[in-house]
Amino acid sequence: MAKEKRHVLTITAPAKETPAKNLPDGAVTGNGDVTAVLAGSADRVRIHIGKADFWKADGRLMDAGYSLGYGGICTLGLVEILLPQLAYADYKAEQNLDEGYILLSLDGGRFDAKLKITVCAEDNIVLLELDRSHPAVSASISLVPLNGAEATVESGICGDVSYVTRGFDTPYCRFPTYGICALKCVSRVIKEGREHIVWAIGVATNHDSAAYKPQTLEKMAMMGERQCEKLLAEHSAWWSAFWSKSGVELADETLELYWYAGIYAMACCSRNEKFPPGLWGYVTDDNMAWFGDYHLNYNYEAPFYALTTANHTELLRGYTAPLNDFLPTARRFAEEYLGINGAYFPVSIGPLGLETDIREGTKEHGHLFLGQKSNASYASVIPMMHWYATRDKEFAKEKYYDYLLSVVEFWENYLVFEDGKYQIYNDGLNEVCWYEGPDHMPKGHDERNPIVSVCLVKMLTKLLIDISEELGLNLDKIPTWQHIHDNIVAPETFEYEGETILRGAADCDVPREISLEAMYPVGAIGEYTAPELFEAAKTTHKRFSIWDSHNRFCSFYPMAARLGHDPADIIAHIHYVIENRGLPNGMFRYGGGGLENNTGVPGTVNEMLMQSYEGILRLFPCWDRKENAKFHGLRAYGAFVVDGSLEDGKITAKIVSEQGRPLTIEAPTAKSVLIMGDGRKIELADKLTTVETSKDEVITVIAE
Repeated sequence: MAKEKRHVLTITAPAKETPAKNLPDGAVTGNGDVTAVLAGSADRVRIHIGKADFWKADGRLMDAGYSLGYGGICTLGLVEILLPQLAYADYKAEQNLDEGYILLSLDGGRFDAKLKITVCAEDNIVLLELDRSHPAVSASISLVPLNGAEATVESGICGDVSYVTRGFDTPYCRFPTYGICALKCVSRVIKEGREHIVWAIGVATNHDSAAYKPQTLEKMAMMGERQCEKLLAEHSAWWSAFWSKSGVELADETLELYWYAGIYAMACCSRNEKFPPGLWGYVTDDNMAWFGDYHLNYNYEAPFYALTTANHTELLRGYTAPLNDFLPTARRFAEEYLGINGAYFPVSIGPLGLETDIREGTKEHGHLFLGQKSNASYASVIPMMHWYATRDKEFAKEKYYDYLLSVVEFWENYLVFEDGKYQIYNDGLNEVCWYEGPDHMPKGHDERNPIVSVCLVKMLTKLLIDISEELGLNLDKIPTWQHIHDNIVAPETFEYEGETILRGAADCDVPREISLEAMYPVGAIGEYTAPELFEAAKTTHKRFSIWDSHNRFCSFYPMAARLGHDPADIIAHIHYVIENRGLPNGMFRYGGGGLENNTGVPGTVNEMLMQSYEGILRLFPCWDRKENAKFHGLRAYGAFVVDGSLEDGKITAKIVSEQGRPLTIEAPTAKSVLIMGDGRKIELADKLTTVETSKDEVITVIAE
């Protein structure tokens, strides 16, 4: 299905809050490792260059307690372009989502300039193409040394290449980080009163190569026009291939635009396989809030919620890297603090085994567990989504199987079997305030059977059974996992003001909105697998009505789609968020939450157009059948890739079976037919129909 090139966010004023300690408001682009954020003014254009692996791993957090001033992910470089004659020019920045670049247009009336910013998709090169009135507009460019945060900084010139290096290697650092930005003017062409200038900036760190500096300087010294042309051609091809994997066509162009913006935001910062994005993804400051780390009790996971259904599983390749790197420490924590085997994760971690937030004197051994035992389990949600949608055995074995084993091992040892059921003690449903001193014991640290943890255990044991059977590994453990799965205490409901809603934890008769996460993203409560809980979830969702919650845009909205909420109301709330929480660059800023909010629109729209949790494919399950819509390439559980169309009330779909697994489909209408790859027609007479498929078989659905 062809997609029109019309997904562009237009920004008509310079950024007001960039640099920022959270999400920037300037136009953004990137190649998944290097990011560029536009800031400054018309006459002093600034471009903040970030890199996914540019971390200050300051160990003083381990000695001095809580601090916001020492470590975390930092800015690598800053480019400044001076255009003094354009101080009062009209400003327009276009963030082109289709082709992955920023185009800044400065119109001064009699003279003007245009600056195109491309972070090359296939190399860590930032290309800047300036087209200006000549000689009416003068232009100069420089790399600005960033001396803060106790960085070691060096500026220099090597032939026709200028460079700035920046690094962190104090005695406090858990690991050293150094980086370079190297600038070269590749070409200048003056023709008919205009000048076209191409600058190239090479970006690298010691995490790429120990010889990052000489290699980058050598590469930039050899950079010429042909190399730039090749990079731009590769860049165009990469983005074209990226968007060919999936897309949506909606009559509501704003909704469609923000679907693309959400996926774009992740594509630009999620391709470094050892350093995935943390809380913010786009770094423009040395003191990012909460260190810009990986918060495991939902923040880290949430940006990835929509990527599997959007068929961009390649962006998950780095997801488990920090989890696997921290695993030895998590196993030590379980042994030292709980006396058991398995993985016991705190809330806040960084890359390469770094723990980012340690608070001396707390009752949790100086670490930020926040009363929760479920952090490692929550991080397993993304592997769960990936596994059921791909059944990719090699990826599972390489990336997350060993991690999942350690998480389930924790529960094997931590659960208490009594009265014929496995019970969970001393596990907070919500994060609880960190606490210290003999009298400071906040409510919630000692809860029993929190619903999300209970459902995570059920999800995890089933997941391990499924993967292990497919891989032929640890088959002797399956009876143990099956026993836990079958006998974990059941989630509960209770009566509240005359309505049946989900109970957050045992003996808790207070409504808790986080209870709904057992349904999404955990997927343990569904219309067919747990109908009574599903009805209680509907009531709970309606009662809370937290459409503008700063922590729940990423989950409350997709929940609404799964629960069959009025689609017009969901879309109306999305428009409210766009208008009231949206930044000019397509991201969303709340009092809490960062990069995670970019999953809000694509995650919700995907669930409105197609659902497959519970292993049941549903086409347009939460969409107004009077509103036309199309999608291509959405990925469903069972390793199916689906194109769908709703036009004038008629639904058609093409389902490709990648693995040849059984397909269970919910009849979209009372008059629905499957046409199998061999031409057989199967009427969907019942609500649910299951058919066998063969590998690469194409099945057609027609529903009137």
